[in-house]
Amino acid sequence: MARLPGLPPGDLNPEQRALYDSIAGGDRSKDASFPLTDASGALVGPFNVMLYSPQVGDVIQQLGAALRFHTELSAPVREMAILVVATYYDCEFERWAHESIAKRVGLTDEQIAALRAGTRPALVADDLIAAYDVCQSILHHKSIADDVYRRAIEALGQDRLVELMMVVGYYGLLAQLIGAFEVGPP
Repeated sequence: MARLPGLPPGDLNPEQRALYDSIAGGDRSKDASFPLTDASGALVGPFNVMLYSPQVGDVIQQLGAALRFHTELSAPVREMAILVVATYYDCEFERWAHESIAKRVGLTDEQIAALRAGTRPALVADDLIAAYDVCQSILHHKSIADDVYRRAIEALGQDRLVELMMVVGYYGLLAQLIGAFEVGPP
């Protein structure tokens, strides 16, 4: 059971309602990858948590929308990185929300299962290989080894590598919010 009660739309103050509308009516709702609200209309996952601090929550959700919908990072690389983070933090909500997206953007069931198990998936594309190695390096060693960094620059370029690190950091933040407040999938 989540530590923070779900906040239905009728119970929100004006700041919370503005954030709610931004999340429920923004790019995430158009994408429709997973339900954003429960049966009561309350936001699910980290989005409900954000309502408890709407000024900061709005900035965080804007960053998330930018990373999901407005970067040069390929969707398979992004979704693989999210699933690596979900496994690292053992975050069931992130797996629930992103495994279907990962499949839709081209990751195979076998690759998704390997990511869930915390093992290296069979990867062919250089950008996926480099991104996987970068994610593992930064999460497990708190830095990127020189050889991994060089391969990532070659496969992704500087701009996309920066975006990848932002994805890892953002989804790490979400996983920590989800863990702290014991938020599971609906």
